[in-house]
Amino acid sequence: MQKAKEHKSCIHGIHCDVSNCIHNNNKCGCTASNIVVGPHSATSCQDTVCQSFKEEYK
Repeated sequence: MQKAKEHKSCIHGIHCDVSNCIHNNNKCGCTASNIVVGPHSATSCQDTVCQSFKEEYK
């Protein structure tokens, strides 16, 4: 399955270091069809979280 992830299209300009997300292509690219970042009440980047994250169980 690792190889299949590496060949999916990535969202241009999105860099993701979360290696255990099903949307990470193992090259710091996000293959989600779209991303949602929140919460709306964030006041700094430390307050934000990618709500599109889905854990990949290996």
